[in-house]
Amino acid sequence: MNTPSAHRQDLDLARRAAAGEEQAWHALYEDTCQPLFNLLCFQVGDRDAARDLLQETYLTALARLTQYRGEGSLLGWLRAIALRKTLDWRRSLWRHLKGQRALAAEPPDPAPDGPDARLEVESAAFREALGRLSARQRATLLLRELEGLSFREIAATLNCNEATARVHHLRARTAMKQQLADLPELALADEMGGQQA
Repeated sequence: MNTPSAHRQDLDLARRAAAGEEQAWHALYEDTCQPLFNLLCFQVGDRDAARDLLQETYLTALARLTQYRGEGSLLGWLRAIALRKTLDWRRSLWRHLKGQRALAAEPPDPAPDGPDARLEVESAAFREALGRLSARQRATLLLRELEGLSFREIAATLNCNEATARVHHLRARTAMKQQLADLPELALADEMGGQQA
């Protein structure tokens, strides 16, 4: 096996953690917990659900650490597990909510006036627009804009080719801009950290 030098430390850490070395598992967790939690929060839109999915991600990773080969970063490998968990979560949620579409048709309460209310409305509009993206578009957008991953890294995480990752990103940005067009002072770049495609 030819492990890229950039990932040899990750491979060593994973092997030590798989062998039961508590310090290695703690280091693995500390290095990856926050970016994984951020990704899960944006994917599912609920911090409690994200915590549950984070726990499930690490439980799955612990059981499969011997399968990590060091061909990509350990964080990228964990991201792929986390994204699969979110897809399973969404499928389960969809099945649970399928018969309750009438509730979603009820109009929301009118928003109160004031600057804080406007920020809340804008933030809610952003989250809603993000939620309308496909899971792959949302993941691509978040990995690119929030975490600054290259399209090559995103493609490896999503198990697709680089061109497909670029298309997902472009479509996600276009959809977000269209959905947020009614909020003229809210720029996509402000919410997403200002990175360009």
